[in-house]
Amino acid sequence: MKRLLTTLLLVICVATFASAQTGLEINKIFNGKYASDPNVSETMMSGEHRYLKSHRLTVLATFKGPAARYAEIVEPKVMADGDKAVGRNVAYRKGKLHFAFFILPPVKDNNGRMNRYLYYLNNAVEGKDDIMVLYFEGPLSEQGAANLINGMNRR
Repeated sequence: MKRLLTTLLLVICVATFASAQTGLEINKIFNGKYASDPNVSETMMSGEHRYLKSHRLTVLATFKGPAARYAEIVEPKVMADGDKAVGRNVAYRKGKLHFAFFILPPVKDNNGRMNRYLYYLNNAVEGKDDIMVLYFEGPLSEQGAANLINGMNRR
Protein backbone atom coordinates (compact mmCIF):
# COMPACT_ATOMS: atom_id res chain seq x y z
CA MET A 1 0.00 0.00 0.00
CA LYS A 2 2.81 2.39 0.89
CA ARG A 3 4.51 1.72 -2.46
CA LEU A 4 1.26 2.41 -4.33
CA LEU A 5 0.74 5.69 -2.49
CA THR A 6 4.33 6.78 -3.16
CA THR A 7 3.97 5.95 -6.86
CA LEU A 8 0.68 7.82 -7.09
CA LEU A 9 2.19 10.93 -5.45
CA LEU A 10 5.18 10.78 -7.80
CA VAL A 11 2.90 10.61 -10.83
CA ILE A 12 0.87 13.59 -9.60
CA CYS A 13 4.04 15.65 -8.95
CA VAL A 14 5.48 14.77 -12.36
CA ALA A 15 2.21 15.68 -14.09
CA THR A 16 2.08 19.02 -12.26
CA PHE A 17 5.68 19.75 -13.11
CA ALA A 18 5.34 18.71 -16.76
CA SER A 19 2.34 20.98 -17.26
CA ALA A 20 4.39 23.91 -15.95
CA GLN A 21 6.97 23.37 -18.67
CA THR A 22 4.64 22.69 -21.57
CA GLY A 23 6.40 23.24 -24.88
CA LEU A 24 9.95 23.28 -23.49
CA GLU A 25 12.64 21.00 -24.89
CA ILE A 26 14.20 20.52 -21.45
CA ASN A 27 11.15 18.43 -20.51
CA LYS A 28 12.97 15.62 -22.29
CA ILE A 29 15.77 15.50 -19.71
CA PHE A 30 13.60 15.59 -16.59
CA ASN A 31 11.07 13.17 -15.13
CA GLY A 32 13.57 10.45 -14.30
CA LYS A 33 14.67 9.63 -17.84
CA TYR A 34 18.31 9.32 -16.73
CA ALA A 35 17.65 8.27 -13.13
CA SER A 36 19.21 4.84 -13.69
CA ASP A 37 22.62 6.53 -14.06
CA PRO A 38 24.15 6.74 -10.55
CA ASN A 39 26.16 9.80 -11.65
CA VAL A 40 23.00 11.82 -12.36
CA SER A 41 21.08 13.76 -9.76
CA GLU A 42 17.70 15.24 -10.47
CA THR A 43 15.32 17.21 -8.29
CA MET A 44 11.80 18.32 -9.10
CA MET A 45 9.66 20.37 -6.73
CA SER A 46 6.34 22.10 -7.10
CA GLY A 47 3.47 23.13 -4.89
CA GLU A 48 3.78 24.12 -1.25
CA HIS A 49 7.31 22.89 -0.55
CA ARG A 50 9.09 24.91 2.16
CA TYR A 51 12.18 25.54 0.00
CA LEU A 52 10.02 26.88 -2.82
CA LYS A 53 8.11 29.20 -0.52
CA SER A 54 11.29 30.56 1.06
CA HIS A 55 12.66 31.46 -2.40
CA ARG A 56 9.35 32.68 -3.90
CA LEU A 57 9.17 29.82 -6.41
CA THR A 58 6.35 27.65 -7.66
CA VAL A 59 8.47 25.13 -9.59
CA LEU A 60 12.12 24.08 -9.39
CA ALA A 61 13.85 21.39 -11.41
CA THR A 62 17.55 20.55 -11.37
CA PHE A 63 19.65 18.13 -13.38
CA LYS A 64 23.31 17.41 -12.79
CA GLY A 65 25.38 14.81 -14.60
CA PRO A 66 28.73 14.07 -16.23
CA ALA A 67 29.50 16.49 -19.06
CA ALA A 68 31.22 13.83 -21.14
CA ARG A 69 27.99 11.89 -21.40
CA TYR A 70 25.22 14.51 -21.18
CA ALA A 71 26.49 17.80 -22.63
CA GLU A 72 25.72 16.69 -26.19
CA ILE A 73 22.20 15.65 -25.14
CA VAL A 74 21.34 18.59 -22.90
CA GLU A 75 22.91 21.62 -24.63
CA PRO A 76 20.79 21.48 -27.80
CA LYS A 77 17.60 21.30 -25.71
CA VAL A 78 18.68 24.24 -23.54
CA MET A 79 19.63 26.31 -26.58
CA ALA A 80 16.35 25.47 -28.36
CA ASP A 81 14.44 26.79 -25.36
CA GLY A 82 16.79 29.76 -25.26
CA ASP A 83 15.69 30.67 -28.80
CA LYS A 84 12.29 31.56 -27.28
CA ALA A 85 13.83 33.65 -24.47
CA VAL A 86 12.94 37.28 -23.87
CA GLY A 87 16.31 37.85 -22.17
CA ARG A 88 19.62 36.02 -22.25
CA ASN A 89 23.18 35.91 -21.03
CA VAL A 90 25.37 33.32 -22.75
CA ALA A 91 29.12 32.74 -22.45
CA TYR A 92 31.54 30.47 -24.27
CA ARG A 93 34.99 29.34 -23.15
CA LYS A 94 37.50 27.45 -25.23
CA GLY A 95 34.95 27.33 -28.04
CA LYS A 96 32.33 25.54 -25.90
CA LEU A 97 29.18 26.74 -24.21
CA HIS A 98 30.11 27.49 -20.61
CA PHE A 99 26.87 28.93 -19.26
CA ALA A 100 23.52 30.21 -20.41
CA PHE A 101 20.90 32.12 -18.47
CA PHE A 102 17.56 32.57 -20.21
CA ILE A 103 14.49 34.49 -19.18
CA LEU A 104 11.65 32.60 -20.79
CA PRO A 105 8.28 34.16 -21.63
CA PRO A 106 6.19 34.31 -18.45
CA VAL A 107 3.10 32.19 -17.90
CA LYS A 108 0.02 32.88 -15.82
CA ASP A 109 -1.34 30.61 -13.14
CA ASN A 110 -3.92 30.99 -10.39
CA ASN A 111 -1.50 33.21 -8.43
CA GLY A 112 -0.83 35.58 -11.33
CA ARG A 113 2.20 36.02 -13.54
CA MET A 114 4.98 33.47 -13.14
CA ASN A 115 8.39 34.38 -14.49
CA ARG A 116 10.36 31.44 -15.90
CA TYR A 117 14.12 31.03 -15.89
CA LEU A 118 16.50 28.48 -17.37
CA TYR A 119 20.15 28.22 -16.38
CA TYR A 120 22.81 25.91 -17.80
CA LEU A 121 26.40 25.49 -16.61
CA ASN A 122 29.06 23.30 -18.22
CA ASN A 123 31.91 22.94 -15.76
CA ALA A 124 33.91 20.75 -18.15
CA VAL A 125 35.42 23.87 -19.72
CA GLU A 126 36.97 24.60 -16.31
CA GLY A 127 38.44 21.11 -15.93
CA LYS A 128 35.56 19.66 -13.90
CA ASP A 129 33.27 16.95 -15.25
CA ASP A 130 29.69 17.99 -14.76
CA ILE A 131 26.88 19.97 -16.27
CA MET A 132 23.95 21.47 -14.44
CA VAL A 133 20.53 22.63 -15.59
CA LEU A 134 18.15 24.67 -13.44
CA TYR A 135 14.61 25.48 -14.43
CA PHE A 136 12.49 27.52 -12.06
CA GLU A 137 9.49 29.76 -12.06
CA GLY A 138 7.82 32.16 -9.70
CA PRO A 139 7.09 35.85 -9.22
CA LEU A 140 10.74 36.66 -8.48
CA SER A 141 12.59 39.27 -10.52
CA GLU A 142 15.57 38.75 -12.79
CA GLN A 143 17.88 39.91 -9.97
CA GLY A 144 16.15 37.49 -7.58
CA ALA A 145 16.73 34.71 -10.11
CA ALA A 146 20.41 35.63 -10.43
CA ASN A 147 20.78 35.64 -6.64
CA LEU A 148 19.16 32.21 -6.40
CA ILE A 149 21.52 30.79 -9.04
CA ASN A 150 24.58 32.31 -7.38
CA GLY A 151 23.51 30.84 -4.05
CA MET A 152 23.07 27.40 -5.57
CA ASN A 153 26.43 27.55 -7.36
CA ARG A 154 28.22 28.18 -4.07
CA ARG A 155 27.01 24.90 -2.61
